[in-house]
Amino acid sequence: MTDDPEATLEQWKESMQAEHAEAIENPDPEADHRIEGVAQVSYRVTFDYDPEADSLERADREQVEELADPELLSCACASAG
Repeated sequence: MTDDPEATLEQWKESMQAEHAEAIENPDPEADHRIEGVAQVSYRVTFDYDPEADSLERADREQVEELADPELLSCACASAG
């Protein structure tokens, strides 16, 4: 590696990407190959004000989106990809 931090970072990225590509093409059969993602479904929630209790009470909840598969943005596998 060089003394140039930018060049060092690029070399490290290239090395990790190559290692990751190799791990994808030749997966370790002993490794955990589970992929996790997080999905969020939006709801519209309405409230009614209760003056006697001086509080908001949930009146209605409407799902406004369907559950969809999340987009895989990065990999946190053992090959440091």
